[in-house]
Amino acid sequence: MFILLWACMAFSQGKPFKISGTLISEVDQAPLESATIYLETLKDSTLVTYTISDKNGAFTLDNRTYEDSLNLIISYIGFETYTRILKIGKDPLNLKNIPLKTANVLDEVLVKSRAPITVKKDTLEFNVASFKTKKDATVEDLLKELPGVEVDEDGTIKINGKEVSEILVNGKPFFGNDPTITTRNLTKELIEKVQITDKKSKAEAFTGEQGDKESKSINLTIKEENNKGVFGRVAAGAGTDERYEFAGLVNIFDNEQRISVLAGGNNINSAGFSFGELHKMFGSVNSVSFSGSDSFVIDGRSFGGGQGITTSETAGVNYADELGEGNDVSADYFYSSSHSDNASIVERENILPDSRYFSNSSSNSINDTEAHSVNTAFDIKIDSTFLINVRPSFRFSNSRNSFEKEETSRDENNTLMNQGKTSSFVKIIGKNFGNNLSLTKRFGKDGSFIRVNMNADVNANNSSDFLNSETNIYGNDPNAIVRDQFIDGERTSNRLDLGFTYRLPLQAKKWFLDFKYAYDIDKRKDLRSTFDFDQQSQSYDSFNSTLSTDFINKNHKHTPNIKLVYNSEKTNISLGSGYSFTKLENADRLRPD
Repeated sequence: MFILLWACMAFSQGKPFKISGTLISEVDQAPLESATIYLETLKDSTLVTYTISDKNGAFTLDNRTYEDSLNLIISYIGFETYTRILKIGKDPLNLKNIPLKTANVLDEVLVKSRAPITVKKDTLEFNVASFKTKKDATVEDLLKELPGVEVDEDGTIKINGKEVSEILVNGKPFFGNDPTITTRNLTKELIEKVQITDKKSKAEAFTGEQGDKESKSINLTIKEENNKGVFGRVAAGAGTDERYEFAGLVNIFDNEQRISVLAGGNNINSAGFSFGELHKMFGSVNSVSFSGSDSFVIDGRSFGGGQGITTSETAGVNYADELGEGNDVSADYFYSSSHSDNASIVERENILPDSRYFSNSSSNSINDTEAHSVNTAFDIKIDSTFLINVRPSFRFSNSRNSFEKEETSRDENNTLMNQGKTSSFVKIIGKNFGNNLSLTKRFGKDGSFIRVNMNADVNANNSSDFLNSETNIYGNDPNAIVRDQFIDGERTSNRLDLGFTYRLPLQAKKWFLDFKYAYDIDKRKDLRSTFDFDQQSQSYDSFNSTLSTDFINKNHKHTPNIKLVYNSEKTNISLGSGYSFTKLENADRLRPD
């Protein structure tokens, strides 16, 4: 057994190897930066490892393999692909200078690269076929295999520590801006390439500006053979205790036109929608916590696994098309709902240094949540110099939660110490409207442009909470605490951002001077009215000022600034200065003093 175990461990680790070299151009001996170097097995072309050459053209491949020989492949745009079979030994292998030949210049050429990773200016491109995953893997499974990519349990994607804020399909939105709808429904077999760039709006791409360095965007390129036709997937499962799940996705592609329909449901404690959707659903959120796989709590409301039996349903439709050259339109509707039943009984023995006591409790809760969202996008290219972008969105959510709990505590002599009973019913309705409007006009070919943009966001959340609790304390100092209250809550948030940008070129396509002005107004209202039950009137009309609030916050801000910008293929530098005129107004209308 020891010999077999040792042999298995030795075989599983393989032989270590280290291969290095430097890439240069055969014509002028200049180093070649950002070339892709990778090793494949000879028998089935399985990817072993890969790397990218640095600014000096140097590279190092350091890994382990069982193979005696591997195929070295070097790929670089504009140069012929370099291949070489290498014998793998224990000693490091230095290939020294490797000259690459310039590719022949043709009138028209179609380039297809097998390189697992390619760098194209500001885009990092992964060849999906080079990465092995399980059968029927989703895009989320694929992303987990890509170097530098992390996917959290809630579906949040980070690339080298920077969060991905949008996922596009063939350059167009897919079910709004929640990445998990895309990553958990599209399968790897449909995708040819994964392209990663800094997040950049259509207007920024139109003018050639740099994107947001702290936020990433992923574009999934559909395989050419799938760009016209109907394809999709259907899955279903059933088990004991009447457990079930089902999911389906149908895509209709006709070149630039795309129609996608998805639906799913289960009662196996999957949330049915992502944390990102719920965060938008409830608007202003005070507290968030995660309590396990597919489970999270928002402002005391629980969603997902671990909270009894959860039944959820989702459905949506997405449409994207190009109406004339440069005029893109997309729209989607998404529905999600969740019903959760949770019952628990707890018997606990509490051991203290000089005594012990026993507590028993039982609770029941039912939570129902549903949400509707609509996202639309219009990109209208008036001519080659004038672009209009419009992004309206609408959301509506409805949440209901009922809760009951009874508990008692007894000492070691089985004497009743205290007992309590609590019941509550909470209803929350959330509404949101947002719109982004941008008008961009370019001048000449030196990079000059003017942009006017507006962002509007209107949120309204209304809640009603009935709370009834009674706690009886026995012993030498008996006491009874009774709360019978109705809490009426209203939270609103209205924000408007206006901006103006003018870019003055100092040197064509390299040095620029940006003049910007921004005006922001943000108004928030938080009203919480608590009423105690009046025994005489038999209604909730006794206002409780101690447990009530009525806050209004206003924020007005004017920000002019100027920025010097330098852009080249390898370097981006910006130096700016601005001044913010801010006026804050805070009012407690319930306690004006």
